[in-house]
Amino acid sequence: MSLSWFFPFVAFLVLVGPGLVIQLAAGVRDTLWLVALSVPVSFGVLAVAGVVSAVPGLPMSPVLVAGATVVLAVGLALLTRMPRDRPAAATSEPAPPGFLPALSPRLTSLATAAAVVLCLGAVLLALVPWWYALRGWSTYPQEHDPVVHTLLAGYIARTGEAAPWKLMPVDLLTGQPVSFYPSGLPLAAAVTGAVTGGPIVGFNLVTALVLGPVFVLTVAALAAAMFRRFAAGPGWTALAGGVAAVVAAGLYRPATQLMHDGGVAPNAVALSLAPGLIAAMMIVDRGQWPRVALLGLGLAGGFAVHPSIAATVGASMVVVWLVDACTAAGRRRLRQQWVAVVAAGGVAALAGVGTLLGSLSQAARTGGWAVSSNGQSVGDAVGSNLVLVYGGFVDGDERLAQVATAVVALAGVAVVLLTRRGWAALAPWAFWLLVTVERRVAPDGVAANTIGTFFYKSYPRIQSHLSLFVPVLAALGILGVAVGAARLLRSWRPVRARGSSAGTSAALVAVVLTGYVVTAAVPYAERNAATLATRYTEPEFTRVTDDDRRAADWLATHVRPGERVMNSANDGSTYAYITRGVPLVVVSTLGSAEAPYTYELLRSFDEYPRDPRIRRLIQSLNIAYVYVDTAPPRIGAGPGAPNNWLGEPTMTVPPGLSDVEGLPGAEPAFRSGPVTVYRLDRAAVAALDGHAG
Repeated sequence: MSLSWFFPFVAFLVLVGPGLVIQLAAGVRDTLWLVALSVPVSFGVLAVAGVVSAVPGLPMSPVLVAGATVVLAVGLALLTRMPRDRPAAATSEPAPPGFLPALSPRLTSLATAAAVVLCLGAVLLALVPWWYALRGWSTYPQEHDPVVHTLLAGYIARTGEAAPWKLMPVDLLTGQPVSFYPSGLPLAAAVTGAVTGGPIVGFNLVTALVLGPVFVLTVAALAAAMFRRFAAGPGWTALAGGVAAVVAAGLYRPATQLMHDGGVAPNAVALSLAPGLIAAMMIVDRGQWPRVALLGLGLAGGFAVHPSIAATVGASMVVVWLVDACTAAGRRRLRQQWVAVVAAGGVAALAGVGTLLGSLSQAARTGGWAVSSNGQSVGDAVGSNLVLVYGGFVDGDERLAQVATAVVALAGVAVVLLTRRGWAALAPWAFWLLVTVERRVAPDGVAANTIGTFFYKSYPRIQSHLSLFVPVLAALGILGVAVGAARLLRSWRPVRARGSSAGTSAALVAVVLTGYVVTAAVPYAERNAATLATRYTEPEFTRVTDDDRRAADWLATHVRPGERVMNSANDGSTYAYITRGVPLVVVSTLGSAEAPYTYELLRSFDEYPRDPRIRRLIQSLNIAYVYVDTAPPRIGAGPGAPNNWLGEPTMTVPPGLSDVEGLPGAEPAFRSGPVTVYRLDRAAVAALDGHAG
């Protein structure tokens, strides 16, 4: 009997276990903190373990991660014994909001229980689309970017090399040169794969769990942190988290769009972790030094996944702090928090120094990315983002929208404006709305060339930030409207004598939320499932097929030590390395700027009978086989090709592999469908120069 049904539980332990253990060792018992930071801290542990793996004899493995967890847990436990410089001061406003009625102890318990049920339901609702799309954890992703993510996970799993300055290697045999790539997600995939079914299984498990269940839980933590800030009481705070989780479970962004439109997994994962980090930063306080260290480790973990999280969390928190600066209570909070925030930043910089230095080497590349989209009118840009239009590749005409979510979120905006509570939820949403609209109106304008440089100036990546705060506003809207409706009902004499205002409000919340789940959340999740399936089990295009698997198996039995296989990473050839360890020449779809020979071969390999320079590369790289797939998907190649070597906006088969058949020394050795593996006689190639060997 297959144990694959058990894999999600194992992956959950990898993603949650280290962070949870360390938090408990640090004395944290606050559910909000445990939910918000367990996964980011686990990624921080993986990043620390990756650095330690640079020590000879300590390869990256589940055992090394467990060891790092124990050491960090002991360190945090000792830190809890240190005297605090002062007791943690309250960071919430002194009086509860008048628009929320006080809950009795019984209703508080019921609200807390309901929140747990809602969060569990949201977790399942967010996971189901992934299960439907994958239908098995070993399914190969067909999108573009996972080529790098899965190959890097395979390299970590095979070599044990996981230090950020060693990833990603251009040459799989020597490990040099290195083209930096953020390794948090591949690290998690490699470790998870080691205890489940390999790098592909690990990658699918990690992406499914983080982009689904983890995202809805970090959003729940953010909503709860917002309500805690204005002293809403434990019942309403928990309920807000549960409502926000349900709303988040059906959102199209960040997960579904970014994975459908390119497979942008690391950025999507970072965005999924960001709400938890923002929640923790909003409530951390001076004197809570173990929590400060945990927050710093979580920030380092998020940064290891994708450095853009610094802009996501940083810009959002700057807006929150500006709002705080406008009130006396907010200024008191800032005075209590600033030392803790600075200290957490110091811990993050120390724990993530390797990733920090590597990301600086790529800053010019991400910031200088060319923009190819057209502008839109201000009205259309505002309207499409207010109603949460799908857009992108799945909805090019922007005819589909998540209107129900938009309605309850805009109701939340109205609640903030009417009650003057919850500005910390409204302000960052408004900020990212402004940035998104400006980017849509002026594709190469202020937003694109400032904060947009952290996100390759990509509109979907910037737009996805709205989804971090929409569920919080939706929770405010659903709860606020229900309370307001309850007050109107109780003004009617037949209702006034029946039950309390809080009880009536709770009943209306249940009615509204049930209607939302039936009419919006479930249908939205179904659409997400159908959309994701087009990149996995029901692909609109294929990069990896059974033909590629058969070619990988054949190569694994024929390639000798030290030999390499010339290939294009735009087809399924990279999976020959991931699954069978076959050394490849090209590991990036358009070649690597750090190794110009990679794109020179992609451009001119089939010119070797006439080009001595190509023949010398063949000999020096010891290329023994050539892998050609005549039916790969089309990819964009304009801004991504180093030095614009291709000279074309798109690419399928690279020009250097388009005419290999019949070349001297190249004999077909394996065929399966569109995939052909040629055996390259290097002696025959050398003879073209008039000498042997």
